[in-house]
Amino acid sequence: MAQELKAKGNELFKAGDFSGAEEYFSQAIQKNPHDATFFTNRAITRIKLAKWAGVEHDARAAIDIYGLKNPAVLKSCYYLAQALLGLQRPQEAYEVASDAYKQSLEAKSVQTENLSRTVLRAKQQIWAAKETARVRELDETLGAVEALIEADLTRALGELQGRLDRGEIGEIGFGEDEKALREDAENKVKNLREAFRIASKGEIQERVVPDHLIDGITFEIMHDPVITPSGVSYDRIGITKYVEKAGVDPLTRTPMSVKDLRNNYALKAACEEFLTKNGWAVDW
Repeated sequence: MAQELKAKGNELFKAGDFSGAEEYFSQAIQKNPHDATFFTNRAITRIKLAKWAGVEHDARAAIDIYGLKNPAVLKSCYYLAQALLGLQRPQEAYEVASDAYKQSLEAKSVQTENLSRTVLRAKQQIWAAKETARVRELDETLGAVEALIEADLTRALGELQGRLDRGEIGEIGFGEDEKALREDAENKVKNLREAFRIASKGEIQERVVPDHLIDGITFEIMHDPVITPSGVSYDRIGITKYVEKAGVDPLTRTPMSVKDLRNNYALKAACEEFLTKNGWAVDW
Protein backbone atom coordinates (compact mmCIF):
# COMPACT_ATOMS: atom_id res chain seq x y z
CA MET A 1 0.00 0.00 0.00
CA ALA A 2 2.76 2.45 0.96
CA GLN A 3 4.68 1.70 -2.25
CA GLU A 4 1.54 2.36 -4.28
CA LEU A 5 1.18 5.76 -2.61
CA LYS A 6 4.81 6.48 -3.39
CA ALA A 7 4.26 5.53 -7.04
CA LYS A 8 1.28 7.90 -7.26
CA GLY A 9 3.40 10.62 -5.70
CA ASN A 10 6.13 10.03 -8.27
CA GLU A 11 3.60 10.35 -11.08
CA LEU A 12 2.33 13.68 -9.78
CA PHE A 13 5.87 14.91 -9.24
CA LYS A 14 6.75 14.17 -12.85
CA ALA A 15 3.57 15.98 -13.91
CA GLY A 16 4.60 19.05 -11.92
CA ASP A 17 1.88 18.71 -9.28
CA PHE A 18 4.21 19.08 -6.32
CA SER A 19 1.51 19.75 -3.74
CA GLY A 20 -0.33 16.60 -4.77
CA ALA A 21 2.90 14.60 -4.76
CA GLU A 22 3.73 15.87 -1.27
CA GLU A 23 0.38 14.62 -0.01
CA TYR A 24 0.88 11.12 -1.41
CA PHE A 25 4.41 10.88 -0.01
CA SER A 26 3.05 12.00 3.37
CA GLN A 27 0.45 9.22 3.25
CA ALA A 28 3.18 6.71 2.36
CA ILE A 29 5.21 7.85 5.36
CA GLN A 30 2.20 7.41 7.63
CA LYS A 31 1.88 3.83 6.38
CA ASN A 32 5.59 3.09 6.69
CA PRO A 33 7.80 5.63 8.52
CA HIS A 34 10.87 3.41 8.20
CA ASP A 35 11.47 3.69 4.44
CA ALA A 36 14.06 6.40 3.79
CA THR A 37 13.05 6.81 0.14
CA PHE A 38 9.62 8.09 1.20
CA PHE A 39 11.32 10.91 3.09
CA THR A 40 13.81 11.70 0.32
CA ASN A 41 11.00 11.83 -2.23
CA ARG A 42 9.02 14.20 -0.07
CA ALA A 43 12.17 16.25 0.58
CA ILE A 44 12.84 16.87 -3.12
CA THR A 45 9.16 17.70 -3.57
CA ARG A 46 9.31 20.21 -0.73
CA ILE A 47 12.44 21.72 -2.28
CA LYS A 48 10.32 22.46 -5.34
CA LEU A 49 7.80 24.12 -3.02
CA ALA A 50 10.53 25.95 -1.06
CA LYS A 51 9.23 24.42 2.18
CA TRP A 52 12.65 24.51 3.79
CA ALA A 53 11.64 23.51 7.32
CA GLY A 54 9.89 20.47 5.89
CA VAL A 55 12.90 19.62 3.74
CA GLU A 56 15.14 19.75 6.81
CA HIS A 57 12.79 17.42 8.71
CA ASP A 58 12.61 14.89 5.88
CA ALA A 59 16.32 14.94 5.12
CA ARG A 60 17.23 14.38 8.78
CA ALA A 61 14.69 11.55 9.00
CA ALA A 62 16.22 9.85 5.96
CA ILE A 63 19.73 10.32 7.36
CA ASP A 64 18.70 8.67 10.62
CA ILE A 65 17.24 5.70 8.72
CA TYR A 66 20.20 5.26 6.36
CA GLY A 67 22.96 5.87 8.89
CA LEU A 68 25.89 8.22 8.23
CA LYS A 69 28.18 5.48 6.90
CA ASN A 70 25.78 4.40 4.16
CA PRO A 71 26.70 5.97 0.77
CA ALA A 72 22.97 6.27 0.05
CA VAL A 73 22.82 8.95 2.74
CA LEU A 74 24.70 11.45 0.59
CA LYS A 75 21.63 12.54 -1.38
CA SER A 76 19.83 13.23 1.90
CA CYS A 77 22.82 15.26 3.11
CA TYR A 78 22.63 17.29 -0.09
CA TYR A 79 18.94 17.96 0.51
CA LEU A 80 19.63 18.88 4.14
CA ALA A 81 22.32 21.36 3.14
CA GLN A 82 19.93 22.98 0.65
CA ALA A 83 17.29 23.28 3.36
CA LEU A 84 19.73 24.90 5.77
CA LEU A 85 20.71 27.40 3.09
CA GLY A 86 17.06 28.17 2.46
CA LEU A 87 16.58 28.69 6.21
CA GLN A 88 19.51 31.15 6.25
CA ARG A 89 21.71 28.84 8.35
CA PRO A 90 24.79 28.71 6.10
CA GLN A 91 27.29 27.65 8.74
CA GLU A 92 25.32 24.48 9.43
CA ALA A 93 24.88 23.93 5.69
CA TYR A 94 28.62 24.27 5.19
CA GLU A 95 29.39 21.69 7.87
CA VAL A 96 26.87 19.18 6.50
CA ALA A 97 27.95 19.64 2.88
CA SER A 98 31.68 19.55 3.68
CA ASP A 99 31.46 16.28 5.60
CA ALA A 100 29.27 14.71 2.92
CA TYR A 101 31.58 15.94 0.16
CA LYS A 102 34.56 14.18 1.74
CA GLN A 103 32.54 10.97 2.05
CA SER A 104 31.34 11.28 -1.54
CA LEU A 105 34.91 11.39 -2.84
CA GLU A 106 35.71 8.12 -1.10
CA ALA A 107 32.50 6.54 -2.34
CA LYS A 108 32.90 7.98 -5.88
CA SER A 109 29.34 9.16 -5.54
CA VAL A 110 27.33 10.94 -8.21
CA GLN A 111 26.50 13.51 -5.51
CA THR A 112 30.08 14.82 -5.35
CA GLU A 113 29.53 17.68 -7.77
CA ASN A 114 26.29 18.76 -6.11
CA LEU A 115 27.92 18.72 -2.70
CA SER A 116 30.96 20.64 -3.90
CA ARG A 117 28.70 23.31 -5.37
CA THR A 118 26.73 23.44 -2.11
CA VAL A 119 29.91 23.92 -0.10
CA LEU A 120 30.66 27.00 -2.17
CA ARG A 121 27.09 28.29 -1.87
CA ALA A 122 27.29 27.96 1.90
CA LYS A 123 30.60 29.81 1.97
CA GLN A 124 29.05 32.49 -0.20
CA GLN A 125 26.23 33.08 2.27
CA ILE A 126 28.58 33.06 5.25
CA TRP A 127 30.91 35.60 3.79
CA ALA A 128 28.26 37.67 2.06
CA ALA A 129 27.14 38.71 5.53
CA LYS A 130 30.69 39.65 6.45
CA GLU A 131 31.13 41.60 3.22
CA THR A 132 27.87 43.44 3.80
CA ALA A 133 29.01 44.45 7.28
CA ARG A 134 32.35 45.64 5.90
CA VAL A 135 30.83 47.73 3.15
CA ARG A 136 28.26 49.30 5.46
CA GLU A 137 31.00 50.29 7.88
CA LEU A 138 32.62 52.26 5.08
CA ASP A 139 29.59 54.53 4.70
CA GLU A 140 26.77 55.05 7.20
CA THR A 141 24.43 56.43 4.55
CA LEU A 142 24.90 53.32 2.43
CA GLY A 143 24.17 51.16 5.44
CA ALA A 144 21.02 53.12 6.26
CA VAL A 145 19.66 52.86 2.71
CA GLU A 146 20.39 49.12 2.53
CA ALA A 147 18.58 48.70 5.86
CA LEU A 148 15.53 50.38 4.31
CA ILE A 149 15.68 47.95 1.36
CA GLU A 150 15.80 45.04 3.79
CA ALA A 151 12.86 46.41 5.79
CA ASP A 152 10.85 46.81 2.60
CA LEU A 153 11.65 43.24 1.63
CA THR A 154 10.58 41.95 5.03
CA ARG A 155 7.28 43.83 4.76
CA ALA A 156 6.65 42.51 1.23
CA LEU A 157 7.42 38.94 2.29
CA GLY A 158 5.04 39.28 5.22
CA GLU A 159 2.26 40.44 2.92
CA LEU A 160 3.01 37.56 0.56
CA GLN A 161 2.82 35.06 3.43
CA GLY A 162 -0.53 36.55 4.39
CA ARG A 163 -1.86 35.98 0.88
CA LEU A 164 -0.72 32.35 1.07
CA ASP A 165 -2.33 31.87 4.47
CA ARG A 166 -5.61 33.30 3.17
CA GLY A 167 -5.53 30.99 0.16
CA GLU A 168 -5.26 33.82 -2.34
CA ILE A 169 -2.20 32.20 -3.96
CA GLY A 170 -0.88 28.66 -4.11
CA GLU A 171 2.43 27.37 -2.81
CA ILE A 172 4.10 27.37 -6.22
CA GLY A 173 3.02 30.95 -6.87
CA PHE A 174 4.21 31.89 -3.40
CA GLY A 175 7.64 30.43 -4.11
CA GLU A 176 7.95 32.21 -7.44
CA ASP A 177 6.87 35.56 -5.98
CA GLU A 178 9.18 35.16 -2.99
CA LYS A 179 12.12 34.50 -5.31
CA ALA A 180 11.24 37.55 -7.40
CA LEU A 181 11.05 39.78 -4.33
CA ARG A 182 14.43 38.61 -3.06
CA GLU A 183 16.05 39.03 -6.47
CA ASP A 184 14.62 42.53 -6.78
CA ALA A 185 16.04 43.48 -3.38
CA GLU A 186 19.43 42.02 -4.31
CA ASN A 187 19.48 44.04 -7.53
CA LYS A 188 18.62 47.22 -5.64
CA VAL A 189 21.51 46.65 -3.26
CA LYS A 190 23.84 45.86 -6.16
CA ASN A 191 22.89 49.04 -8.00
CA LEU A 192 23.14 51.06 -4.81
CA ARG A 193 26.65 49.83 -4.12
CA GLU A 194 27.70 50.56 -7.68
CA ALA A 195 26.46 54.12 -7.29
CA PHE A 196 28.40 54.53 -4.06
CA ARG A 197 31.49 53.02 -5.69
CA ILE A 198 31.37 55.66 -8.39
CA ALA A 199 30.64 58.47 -5.92
CA SER A 200 33.45 57.37 -3.60
CA LYS A 201 35.91 57.20 -6.52
CA GLY A 202 36.57 53.53 -5.94
CA GLU A 203 36.85 53.43 -2.16
CA ILE A 204 33.77 51.18 -2.04
CA GLN A 205 34.26 48.49 -4.65
CA GLU A 206 34.60 44.78 -5.19
CA ARG A 207 37.99 43.11 -5.10
CA VAL A 208 39.67 40.92 -7.71
CA VAL A 209 40.21 37.16 -7.46
CA PRO A 210 43.91 36.28 -8.00
CA ASP A 211 44.40 34.24 -11.18
CA HIS A 212 46.19 31.40 -9.36
CA LEU A 213 43.03 30.64 -7.37
CA ILE A 214 40.91 30.07 -10.49
CA ASP A 215 40.46 26.60 -11.95
CA GLY A 216 41.55 26.33 -15.58
CA ILE A 217 38.67 24.01 -16.49
CA THR A 218 35.61 25.45 -14.74
CA PHE A 219 36.95 29.02 -14.43
CA GLU A 220 35.68 29.18 -10.86
CA ILE A 221 37.60 29.67 -7.66
CA MET A 222 38.90 26.30 -6.50
CA HIS A 223 37.34 24.42 -3.61
CA ASP A 224 39.48 21.26 -3.49
CA PRO A 225 42.63 21.80 -5.64
CA VAL A 226 44.83 18.94 -6.78
CA ILE A 227 48.04 19.04 -8.78
CA THR A 228 48.89 17.09 -11.94
CA PRO A 229 52.29 15.56 -12.80
CA SER A 230 52.98 18.62 -14.99
CA GLY A 231 52.72 20.85 -11.91
CA VAL A 232 49.43 22.58 -12.72
CA SER A 233 46.60 22.71 -10.18
CA TYR A 234 42.91 22.21 -10.92
CA ASP A 235 39.79 21.76 -8.84
CA ARG A 236 39.29 18.05 -8.13
CA ILE A 237 35.81 17.81 -9.68
CA GLY A 238 36.75 19.29 -13.04
CA ILE A 239 40.10 17.59 -13.54
CA THR A 240 38.77 14.20 -12.42
CA LYS A 241 35.99 14.34 -15.02
CA TYR A 242 38.44 15.48 -17.67
CA VAL A 243 41.05 12.80 -16.98
CA GLU A 244 38.47 10.01 -16.72
CA LYS A 245 37.21 10.99 -20.16
CA ALA A 246 40.42 12.02 -21.94
CA GLY A 247 43.07 10.02 -20.10
CA VAL A 248 45.70 12.73 -20.63
CA ASP A 249 47.15 15.77 -18.87
CA PRO A 250 45.20 18.79 -20.18
CA LEU A 251 48.40 20.85 -20.52
CA THR A 252 51.01 18.40 -21.84
CA ARG A 253 48.58 15.83 -23.31
CA THR A 254 50.72 13.04 -21.86
CA PRO A 255 48.85 9.94 -20.60
CA MET A 256 47.74 10.10 -16.97
CA SER A 257 45.05 8.73 -14.67
CA VAL A 258 43.16 10.06 -11.67
CA LYS A 259 45.64 8.22 -9.44
CA ASP A 260 48.35 10.64 -10.65
CA LEU A 261 46.60 13.60 -9.02
CA ARG A 262 47.96 14.82 -5.70
CA ASN A 263 46.38 17.07 -3.08
CA ASN A 264 47.66 20.65 -3.21
CA TYR A 265 47.31 21.50 0.47
CA ALA A 266 49.10 24.84 0.24
CA LEU A 267 46.84 26.10 -2.55
CA LYS A 268 43.74 24.81 -0.77
CA ALA A 269 44.76 26.76 2.32
CA ALA A 270 45.28 29.86 0.16
CA CYS A 271 41.83 29.45 -1.44
CA GLU A 272 40.15 28.98 1.92
CA GLU A 273 41.94 31.98 3.42
CA PHE A 274 40.97 34.16 0.47
CA LEU A 275 37.34 33.02 0.60
CA THR A 276 37.21 33.64 4.34
CA LYS A 277 38.00 37.29 3.68
CA ASN A 278 36.23 37.61 0.33
CA GLY A 279 32.93 35.75 0.28
CA TRP A 280 31.81 37.51 -2.89
CA ALA A 281 34.55 35.60 -4.76
CA VAL A 282 32.52 32.38 -4.65
CA ASP A 283 30.16 33.89 -7.21
CA TRP A 284 32.97 35.42 -9.30
